[in-house]
Amino acid sequence: MTPYHLTGSISALLSILASAGLATQVRLLWKRHREEVPDRKISEGLSLNRFVTSFIMFLALFTYGGMLRPFNHYLAWPRVLGMSLVLLILFMMAHDRKCRHSKAAFLSCLAACLISVLVVLFFPSTENPNPLVLPLLVVGSSLLYLQGGVIQIRMIRRLGSTGGLSRGMHQLFVLKDLSLATFALVMGTSTGWPIYFICAVGLTINVGTLWCFRWVRLRNLPTKNSLPESPSTFQSIPPRTP
Repeated sequence: MTPYHLTGSISALLSILASAGLATQVRLLWKRHREEVPDRKISEGLSLNRFVTSFIMFLALFTYGGMLRPFNHYLAWPRVLGMSLVLLILFMMAHDRKCRHSKAAFLSCLAACLISVLVVLFFPSTENPNPLVLPLLVVGSSLLYLQGGVIQIRMIRRLGSTGGLSRGMHQLFVLKDLSLATFALVMGTSTGWPIYFICAVGLTINVGTLWCFRWVRLRNLPTKNSLPESPSTFQSIPPRTP
């Protein structure tokens, strides 16, 4: 097996593993739904912007891999699972929040997914696609993902809580980005540099979000001054004998 197919296979497997991280997010939302805590949104702490831009990232990689010639199966097909799970999360958020923005976000992403699949299947690119259009698509999607991640981090800092956000999802995303960077190295600079850019943005956002989980945990630890006093403090001092 050549290095290209070896690293491509590893990258695809870890991308599927990262989709398992999205599945943990779905499971966490479903668990919060079953608990039925009064006055609590199951999607509390989740940034709609963050998950819309995550979907755009999966969509961009699927389209990029599908429009390359030869067709890059390692980039395209593993992203289908990721797109499907993010769409499910967006649907759950829309059902939970029942607002116009969340419904519009879900329907727009669903429409974009269908259009992209039709374009890849029925309007394939030429053997020598425009060297700027597809890379700019990936870079633009990465910048959208960056601002979505920044908004998610700011939301955690503002709320002082991660709410229904899954830590495991971000840990698996870090592994996925590292493996994808290795695959981009084997692809070569000419076709792999947009993937490097994606990985740099993804690692920045996901490591930053994991740091927020640690910040929330340390913030909620009881401080020394808030600890209950020792029982010995309340014991009366025995009277002095004359």
